Amino acid sequence: MNKLILAATAIMFAAPAMAEDATFVGCDAKNPNYIAYMGMTNEMFIPRNSKVAPKFYASEFISHNQDRGGGTKTPMKVERMLTMYDESFKTFGERTYENELVICQGDYVVARVAMTSKMTGPMGAQPATGKTARISATDIYKFKDGKVVERWGNADNVGQLWQLGLQLPPAPGAAPEKK
Repeated sequence: MNKLILAATAIMFAAPAMAEDATFVGCDAKNPNYIAYMGMTNEMFIPRNSKVAPKFYASEFISHNQDRGGGTKTPMKVERMLTMYDESFKTFGERTYENELVICQGDYVVARVAMTSKMTGPMGAQPATGKTARISATDIYKFKDGKVVERWGNADNVGQLWQLGLQLPPAPGAAPEKK
């Protein structure tokens, strides 16, 4: 895993020079994990079809994401991914998804993607702005038997909020600003 992280980090810093064309490192067309990731891309991420999530995610998997208040190692049911994708699709009705860099190593696939999304629906209490944001995201997937069993993900959510013209809420426990 450490070699994978080092390789991904080194290549990610070079990613802006490769943004025009997707780069695939160590990905063999016969690799079942690469095939599964590309299936996720072509059947779920691009067409925005959450119903196929059980085809690509184990019924229960580990999420290492901090989004939605999750800890660093949270067991999740695939149904929660369905809900998360459906909520995202309602908020961002228009979106493009591009693989910029995909690295395959053993049980892992690391993907750096670029997404351009137009906010056409509400985000929580915030009504749709109609504005468009372009962000990058990096996801690491660990596969077993062709399905995701662990997932790490980071996206430029702050940059997205800025581009959408939305104000960030105060940090939890932060004292209100005095005027």
